[in-house]
Amino acid sequence: MTAPAPSTALPGKLEEELFQVRHRGLVRAILNNLSEGISIHDSTGAFVYTSPYADWLFGTVADAPSPSEWHERGIFYPDGRTLYPMEALPIWRALKGEEVREADMFIRNPNVPQGRHVRCHCIPLRDVQGQIIGGMSLIKDMDAVRREEEEKRRTEQRFQLLVETAREGIWVLDPQGKTTYVNRFLTELLGYSAEEMLGKHVLSFMDEEGRRAVEAGLQRRRQGISEIYDGKFIRKDGATLWTSISGAPMYDENGQYSGSLATITDVTARRNAEEQVRQLNAELERRIAERTAQLEFSNRELEAFAYSVAHDLRSPLRGIASFSDALTEDCAGQLDEVGLDYLRRIRGGAQRMSELIDGILALSRVNRTALVASRCDLSAMARTIAEQLHQLQPERQVRFTLQAGLVEQGDPQLLRSVLENLLGNAWKFTRERPVAEIEFGAKEEQGVRRYFVKDNGAGFDMAYRDKLFGVFQRLHAQAEFEGNGVGLATVQRIIRRHGGRVWGEGQPGQGACFTFTLNELPLPLGATAITSGAQPHE
Repeated sequence: MTAPAPSTALPGKLEEELFQVRHRGLVRAILNNLSEGISIHDSTGAFVYTSPYADWLFGTVADAPSPSEWHERGIFYPDGRTLYPMEALPIWRALKGEEVREADMFIRNPNVPQGRHVRCHCIPLRDVQGQIIGGMSLIKDMDAVRREEEEKRRTEQRFQLLVETAREGIWVLDPQGKTTYVNRFLTELLGYSAEEMLGKHVLSFMDEEGRRAVEAGLQRRRQGISEIYDGKFIRKDGATLWTSISGAPMYDENGQYSGSLATITDVTARRNAEEQVRQLNAELERRIAERTAQLEFSNRELEAFAYSVAHDLRSPLRGIASFSDALTEDCAGQLDEVGLDYLRRIRGGAQRMSELIDGILALSRVNRTALVASRCDLSAMARTIAEQLHQLQPERQVRFTLQAGLVEQGDPQLLRSVLENLLGNAWKFTRERPVAEIEFGAKEEQGVRRYFVKDNGAGFDMAYRDKLFGVFQRLHAQAEFEGNGVGLATVQRIIRRHGGRVWGEGQPGQGACFTFTLNELPLPLGATAITSGAQPHE
């Protein structure tokens, strides 16, 4: 707001005495251009002179109020609500002989309806005899300063409220690591009062493990490094408090390191849960190790037993087979048809038992054989097996569809056994078809390569699929399709050793499809399906 033009001096003896000097024009110019407002009063309090700023602020020239009305002209204490009483006005006290320094007031009147903060310095004026002849007020505009201070105070209050109501601990340390501020939440976390913590070194609130971590953190703060890490404190009651500490360095206005600021979050519940999980995992691993050792021991015992039994059974079986053959050759004429049928059944049972023993031995060798992984061309294996099957029964019409380029890491001998069993089963269960269809290939599903052997043979009822891979479990009668019930069990063991799984799908009379996985490798570029008639070829 622009102050009005300078006023003319009010008449009076003091004014005449003041300006009866050679350079009164110069004096007036100086007074009128001072940055501070000036008002001069006679001994009764009447205005003798007011500078432009004081004149605008007090509005004195227009109506020249009497001193008794000053306190009614909107002169308040700094709160802006309480009027100054007459006897407390700084200029009135100066007229009584008192020098009043830095008296803060708030002025509000028609000239300044929004109000304005000022600071007055009032002194008595005396003549050569020392008698008070008047008083002078120096008035400094403090409105901008007071409003800035008020805004700063409100900002500080908001900040203080934010800090004190935060649900995280706030800890301020000096360059030596001593506490200069803690908020209420932090004192509640640690169980101390703020007075008990102020001035104490941060390391005094933790055990040796926590001291090492925080001391290292303070060193990094001095290097200008901010970070988040877990730290352990000891509460006043002795309980352990795990926290997440977010530490940052602080600097003064000159850029010098002045300490550090940390926000503290209680993570005790999380750490306790992690410890429980760790203990549970350790206990689970221990139990798994024990169970694995027990299973390995049981498997070794079972395999040794099966191997021993299989070998021990061979001798009596050879005796049964030999005597059956001798009886057939030497005594056939002495036996009737029933006796010969019994003899044929004995020989068939012995042969069946021999095949079962061979299956048991093959199954036991799967786990006892060391797995030596190398690059295996499954497509080439499938072609070789198909050719061998054709050579055994060249009269059959079998159409093989074999996908090329299927290469995996695995044990060649064991993986060949897998394909021999699966392709052999497909060959066996399609023999009733005039033209048999057998396919070997692979497809990608969810990033996993799935191999399959598919046929159009006898199929099986899915209600019995859980029996597919059981030892000696068969879904077809021996008279219908020969077998010892060990092939698929062997396949399953081999696939598991290669980190995969195997399953079968089928419908009676509509064929079957056996799928297995080995490694999660993408299908090679350029892999194509090949088709052959009587013999497989690329």
